[in-house]
Amino acid sequence: MLLIDSADDLLGVALRVPVQRVELDVLAGAGIELLVRRDDLIDPQLSGNKFYKLFFNLQAAREQGLNCLLSFGGAYSNHLHALAAAGNRYGFKTLGVVRGERPAQLSATLADAEAWGMQLVFLSRTDYRDKNSAELIADLRLVYGDFYFIPEGGANLAGAQGMQVAGRALEQQLKGDYTAICAACGTGTSLAGLAAGIDVAKPAIGFSVLKGAGDLGEVIAANYRELGASNEAANWRLISGFHAGGYGKKHPDYLSIFWRDFERQTGIALDPVYTVKLFWGIVSLARQGYWSRGSRIVAIHSGGLQGRRGFGSL
Repeated sequence: MLLIDSADDLLGVALRVPVQRVELDVLAGAGIELLVRRDDLIDPQLSGNKFYKLFFNLQAAREQGLNCLLSFGGAYSNHLHALAAAGNRYGFKTLGVVRGERPAQLSATLADAEAWGMQLVFLSRTDYRDKNSAELIADLRLVYGDFYFIPEGGANLAGAQGMQVAGRALEQQLKGDYTAICAACGTGTSLAGLAAGIDVAKPAIGFSVLKGAGDLGEVIAANYRELGASNEAANWRLISGFHAGGYGKKHPDYLSIFWRDFERQTGIALDPVYTVKLFWGIVSLARQGYWSRGSRIVAIHSGGLQGRRGFGSL
């Protein structure tokens, strides 16, 4: 079981994450090398970007003298799953506010969270839309007492700071020998942190899993700026054409086929919401001639494999 207490420990873990070369015929034919940073292998419960995004949030809770953490998520939320595991491991009480009514049978994700001690609070879908409002947070404090609030998905500056450490680690591991870093993008927190952590001359490219990007670009820019980077020469880009219907939607046949073939060829398991769209986007752009011949692309495997349980079989 992985236990870390300092930012130096966090960097040390990040520096030990393996970077794996992936062989795909379409990429080889285009003269493109694909490397996968296997953050999914960090820890069986706290894997991928959640490991980084929670670290500085837990530190902030401790510094404020708060022993209860509260956040939001859906029935198959990677974030709530990781938060419950972190609370159980590091001695925090956890409150998970879940979208919708409590079902007769909990999802595997929520069953795990409850087994790790998380108190589940179910909120109507209408009320859930106000998940970031000061009024709702104040109401929850009246009922459950004081807590450290972490936005859904770990989408705050502390979350971005954690991913900045991952970016710095990758820069050290590869010594700048890469063309671009690519990551799946939900809240944009990971992309902002990665971009701020790598060489400003190298692009960090986010593949949005959302059908409508909305203010995602503004959120990324704000976090990027807060991390000390300049938006005047920003090294991040957001690509929104590979959402495959939107967040958590049933996959179209072409994506299901890609998912199955990718796993068979590489032996790397993907999650259905984020990383499968990331790799599909990278390969699709290769077919379109987006990447220059000789490019060395790094894809961040952000974990989330526990979510496969809610998506059926391949």
